[in-house]
Amino acid sequence: MARQGNHKQTHAMGLVGAGHFMSHFYGLTLPPMFPIFKAEFGVSYAALGLLMAAYGLIGGLLQAPVGYLVDRVGPSRVLIAGMGLIAVSIGAIGLVDTYWALFVLALLAGIGNSVFHPADYAILARVINQRALGRAYSIHTFVGFFGGSVAPMTMIAIAAATVWGWRAAFIAVGGVGIVVLVAMIIKGGLLDAELATDREQVEKDAARKPTPGGLSFLTPPVLLFFLFFVAFGMTSGGLFTFTATALMQVHGVDLSVANTAFSGLLFALAFGVLAGGVVADRLGRHGLVTAIAMLGGAAVLFLVASVQMPVVILVLAMAVVGLALGAVLPARDMLLRAMTPTEQTGKVVGFVFVGLSLGSSVSPYLFGWLIDQGEASLLFVLCGVFMICAMLATTAAQAVAPRRAAAV
Repeated sequence: MARQGNHKQTHAMGLVGAGHFMSHFYGLTLPPMFPIFKAEFGVSYAALGLLMAAYGLIGGLLQAPVGYLVDRVGPSRVLIAGMGLIAVSIGAIGLVDTYWALFVLALLAGIGNSVFHPADYAILARVINQRALGRAYSIHTFVGFFGGSVAPMTMIAIAAATVWGWRAAFIAVGGVGIVVLVAMIIKGGLLDAELATDREQVEKDAARKPTPGGLSFLTPPVLLFFLFFVAFGMTSGGLFTFTATALMQVHGVDLSVANTAFSGLLFALAFGVLAGGVVADRLGRHGLVTAIAMLGGAAVLFLVASVQMPVVILVLAMAVVGLALGAVLPARDMLLRAMTPTEQTGKVVGFVFVGLSLGSSVSPYLFGWLIDQGEASLLFVLCGVFMICAMLATTAAQAVAPRRAAAV
């Protein structure tokens, strides 16, 4: 039985890991090309930010209904359908000739991206052993952000190495997504078959009702977590889209240094997730970890906005911000898991991740407009403020949660 359980967990982690890697990778294929798109299509940074807003907004709004669909028809099928749509949409970007065609494909990619969090968390909550859930969440989150961290350099490298430039980069990574899709179909079928044989557990999960210590859908703690995700999305959406551009304007560094600092932020974020996962499993002080990480990251962003730094210090400062953003994610997942009955995972996760997508879809347009106005330093100031707001939201969520959840 233990071997069968490990086999099932391996298939589950492979399925969600592949999808989450590609989800984050695809989400950061557009920003590295913004300087090229600005010249190619003759548009402003605000218009380019609108691409990311469209991508994030449509994906975010659909996560709640997708969560219901996950709970009804099963997560594997939904995950595979979304993977197919996002891979085809990103690949097709390499064929467009107008800004509005690019906009439509960004929308379609956002629709595909809507499935990953509700489906992934439903699979992990059902399959992974409770004692290993913190590590599973941290690995899942790490794989996703690692995918995002390698996206900018991958896109730039492919574009520079081929005569078709940026078009070849999008077509190539779209093709990789199709290969991953085929592997996911195989793994998804195996996972569904294994879950179907576990009749006793399936019936037990279906029959479970929220306990007095659990939370029903749309209660104050869940709504506060929604606000946390909005604030976190405002921060990550702004930093992921315009860090390099803002560093060039605020600190006068060249493009290579700015992209080095941006890559440092992304890689530190990914590895910060792993460190946060260890803390989530061993210490269990999830609220304290969240508070320290968010306040520390905000303080560094305020310094980046106002103090001229040597290049090495600037790169390290952005890495510290990434580390703070990453360290909080496993703690966030465990706090949310403690407040969510297993049978409602798809719905609750789908709902709160709407907040993440709303925040990350609004901020690129806002910060693109501010940069067009010559106010690039406000990217770092406002992202620091949003980090503090995120910390306050999780603190309040714990304060109003039932004692069982708050004690986790």
